[in-house]
Amino acid sequence: MTNKQNFFVTTPIYYGNGLPHVGHFYSSTIANVIYKFHKISGDNARFTTWIDENSQKAVIKAEEEGMEIMDYLDSMAEWHKKVWDHFNFDYTDFIRTTETRHKNLVQKVLQKCFDKGDIYEGEYEWMYCVGCESFKKDDDLVYLNIEQNKTFPIKQGVKETPNIIKVCPDHLKAPDQIKEKNYFFKLTNYQTWTEEFYKANPEFVVPQFRFNEVIAFVERWLEDFSISRETNTFWIPLPFDNSQVTYVWFDALFNYYTSCISSRWGDKNNEEFIDERWIWEDDNSTKLHVVWKDIIRFHAIFWPAMLASYFDLWEKDSDWVLHYRKSDNKYLPNQILTWGYFTVDGQKMSKTIWNVIDPVPYSDEYSHELLTLYMLSGFPIGNDWDYDRKDAVLTYNAKLANNFGNLLNRVVVLTTKLDWSYLTSPSGKWIAATKDYLDDFNKKLSVYDLKWGLDETFMFLDVLNKYADTTEPWKLIKEDTERANAVLYILAEWLREVWLNLYCYFPEKMWEMFNRLGLEGYVEQLEQWKLEELRGRSEIFNITQKDWVLFERFEVEK
Repeated sequence: MTNKQNFFVTTPIYYGNGLPHVGHFYSSTIANVIYKFHKISGDNARFTTWIDENSQKAVIKAEEEGMEIMDYLDSMAEWHKKVWDHFNFDYTDFIRTTETRHKNLVQKVLQKCFDKGDIYEGEYEWMYCVGCESFKKDDDLVYLNIEQNKTFPIKQGVKETPNIIKVCPDHLKAPDQIKEKNYFFKLTNYQTWTEEFYKANPEFVVPQFRFNEVIAFVERWLEDFSISRETNTFWIPLPFDNSQVTYVWFDALFNYYTSCISSRWGDKNNEEFIDERWIWEDDNSTKLHVVWKDIIRFHAIFWPAMLASYFDLWEKDSDWVLHYRKSDNKYLPNQILTWGYFTVDGQKMSKTIWNVIDPVPYSDEYSHELLTLYMLSGFPIGNDWDYDRKDAVLTYNAKLANNFGNLLNRVVVLTTKLDWSYLTSPSGKWIAATKDYLDDFNKKLSVYDLKWGLDETFMFLDVLNKYADTTEPWKLIKEDTERANAVLYILAEWLREVWLNLYCYFPEKMWEMFNRLGLEGYVEQLEQWKLEELRGRSEIFNITQKDWVLFERFEVEK
């Protein structure tokens, strides 16, 4: 990476009605790896995660627990932070939607959009799913046969009975029937604007097949959506009507912008905020949202239109149709990186069958690296997939314990058998052999292909293992110590390049590696944006200890 930029990556805005599970871990890991790659490469990088507390789910859960709502939310926020800190996620800000800094921005946005006519009052009668925190239409639902516990699509002519009801396909519960006075956002004003925005930004949603789903939805014609509720009192009040509170999406999505204009950069736990709106509003900024496919419509359709309204990102023609301008991209997210559903051992995650993976005890039983490796290398981001516990262990053993670990062990053990423990550089241009791998690694991580980064790395390690088999340094140390030193140095130096690449995936293990091999100050220099400088070095390795295992093997459950 040669052109430095402002880079801002975010996790989904997690609901505050429960503890993080392995799905939350997955999206946070994606964001963390991408952030660290940009950070050590020298970009002005920021990484924000958060908790969405202005939701009906949280209110209901607090009531179930017999707690005051803010006491419940305080405890959940603390737990979320403890989980992310347990995994040493390097986020630069943690935001709660109940914070004053966010409330102030949301009310400012609401007032401006109301004053310009993009928010209006109306009456709402629709179906509302509390689990999704969204309103539903018939074609969003499925029929559930209660007796058979099976679902099937909504069909003409099928009548509802006590045993056949319409439910949300994700939560298998009948939505609430809502009829109340609401305020609406004029999303229909932005139909043409949205279509033009998509055409000008064909990679706005990644992967492409997810974007195709969004485009097809928009082409069916947009509808205005409700942005308030009158039956709740806990959420952020509308500045122009205190009898109403802001509906979750119009509130929560602006949290992305809150974290820029009131940033905690420098100390993620303090209460001092600085204005870093340049992270969002600069032409040289990249803004990336990592989300799951359940909420892609809100991020890819609602969110750009909301920003267009607030920042006046349009021009009108003679018919008062709003048109997109390419210059407005500086105020819009650059990409929405979307991931799909996943099951565990072939079954949907469910508390009733006890197959929900809690990432903390799971990683304590095995390792943080096993969880990270399997979730990032098992499938491309965006696909639906299955977390197979047995295959996760087999993958870890094959790639980290065997492929990587055995090669490292060869280099360490054989070096300590030489008369000296320092590996020094031989003459020649052998280092050029790594150029293609390094160039490709940079290119792929720049477009968030984290699976490719791991796959190509382990293929490169296969090449290194074959090189060791061919040169047989275990024989050379008895016959030609200078040649043995040269071979082992080549292996160590190639491994060093691998370690630098894998630092954004496995920072704790790579930190241990650097220290064990006498590469002092590496982590400090990486954290000071010096990846390219370290790659260009020719190092001296001080290898004195051979009795340590970086990646231990785990037994596979039968």
